[in-house]
Amino acid sequence: MARNSGRSRAPSVPEPKGPRPDGGRELPGPAHPHGQPKRGRLRSALSTRSVAGQVFVLQVLIVLLLVAAAGTQMVLQARHDSATEARNRSLAVAETFAASPGMVAALRAPDPTAVLQPAAEEARIKSGVDFIVVLNTDAIRYTHPMPDRIGKKFVGTTAPALAGESITEEVDGTIGHLVQAVVPVTDGNGQVVGMVSAGIRTSRVSDSAARHLPILLGSAAAALALALAGAALVNRRLRRQTRGLDPAEMTRMYEHHDAVLHSVREGVLIIGGDGRLLLANDEAGRLLALPDDPEGRHVTELGLDLPVAAMLLSGQTVTDQVVAAGARLLAVNVRPTDRNGGPPGLVVTLRDSTELRALSGTADLARRRLKLLYDAGLAVGTTLDVSRTAQQLAEAAVPGFADYATVDLAEAVLHGDEPEPSPRPSCTGTNPSRARRCAAPG
Repeated sequence: MARNSGRSRAPSVPEPKGPRPDGGRELPGPAHPHGQPKRGRLRSALSTRSVAGQVFVLQVLIVLLLVAAAGTQMVLQARHDSATEARNRSLAVAETFAASPGMVAALRAPDPTAVLQPAAEEARIKSGVDFIVVLNTDAIRYTHPMPDRIGKKFVGTTAPALAGESITEEVDGTIGHLVQAVVPVTDGNGQVVGMVSAGIRTSRVSDSAARHLPILLGSAAAALALALAGAALVNRRLRRQTRGLDPAEMTRMYEHHDAVLHSVREGVLIIGGDGRLLLANDEAGRLLALPDDPEGRHVTELGLDLPVAAMLLSGQTVTDQVVAAGARLLAVNVRPTDRNGGPPGLVVTLRDSTELRALSGTADLARRRLKLLYDAGLAVGTTLDVSRTAQQLAEAAVPGFADYATVDLAEAVLHGDEPEPSPRPSCTGTNPSRARRCAAPG
C-alpha cells in the first residue's frame, strides 16, 4: 500500500485575460493565506502532525508543567523553610538571652538600659538576628538597635509572655516586617519580671530563599533537559514504529486493511515468530474450519490437518503449493514478514482450488475435443479419392476419439455411383453383402 507522506499543492494557473463570461464582474476570491487566524493554523498544524510528533508535544507540555510546578513548590518550600528557621532562631536567641545570668537583677536595677543595652547589642551581632529587645512588664523597651526607640511601647503581642508562655509571630515593627519571638523573664519564684523579644526582618528571609534560587532553577533546568531528552528518544522510537503516520493516515490505513482482509476471497493468516496466530480473516476461518477466537493460539492448537500444520510450522517460503485440507484442495503461499526489517513471522495466503481443478478438467476435455475437430477438419477432405478420405477419417478418430475405428462403404460408392437402398439394413446400418471395409487405422 503506497503512502504519500508529503503534501502536494496544485500549481497556480494564471487567470485568462479578456472578457469574462459573467459580464465582467469580478468574483470574490479566497482570503489571503496570511489572513488565517492563528488558532486555525495551530489547530491545522496539530491535526496533521504525526502521532510521534503529537506525543512529543504533549510530553514537552507535561514536562514543562511538572517542572514549573516542581520549581514553584521548591521556591515556596525554601521560603517556608527560611521562615521556619527565622522563627526558631529568634525563639532560641530570645530564650537564651532571657536566661542569661544577671538578667533579673538588671531588670530590677535603677537604670536597666545602661546594663542591658551593651549586652543586647553584642548578643544581636553574634547571633545574627536583627534586634534583641528587653521589655518590662508594661511592654516598654529597655534596649533596641535604634537608641531612639528605647523607652517606647513595644510593637507585638505580649499577653502570652506575661502569662509565662513563649510566642512567635509576624508583625510590622519599627524596622520593617518582622518575624519575632517574645519570651518571659522569670525570677526564682517563677514570677514574670520582664520580657525579651528577638527577631529577623522578613526581607532577610526572602534574601535567604533567593540565594537558593539559582540552585533550584539549575536543578529544574537539569530535570527539564533530561525529560526532554527522554521525550526525544521516545518520539524517535515511536516515529520509527508508526512510520511517521499521522492519526488520520493510521485510521484510514486500518479501515482499508480491515476492509480488504474481510472482503477478499483468499484466506490470510499472520503467524508470529513464536508460532502463534496473530490474525486470520473470515475466508481463512472458513477454509481451515478454525475455532472461535483463534488469535493468540499456537498453530498446533488450531486443529489443522497435518499437511497444513507442517507447512506453517516449517517456516519455508512456499508458492502455490496445493495441500489437502479436509475435502478441499488449497493453493498455499507462505512468505516471511522480516525480510524488510519487520517483526519475525509468516504471512500465509490460502486459495480454494477444488472447484478450479474440476473446471480445469472439464475445460481440458472440451479443449481436446475441439482440437480433434480442428485436426479432423485439416486432415479429412483434402482429396477426392473416396478410399483416401475414409482412411483420413479413421486416422483422425484414433487415438483422440476412439482406440480403434473402421469405415465401411457400399460397393456402389467406391465406383462413384449412388448406393442402392437396402430393404433390410443390418445392425450396422449397411448391407453387408454390398459393403466393403475400405479404411482402418494403421
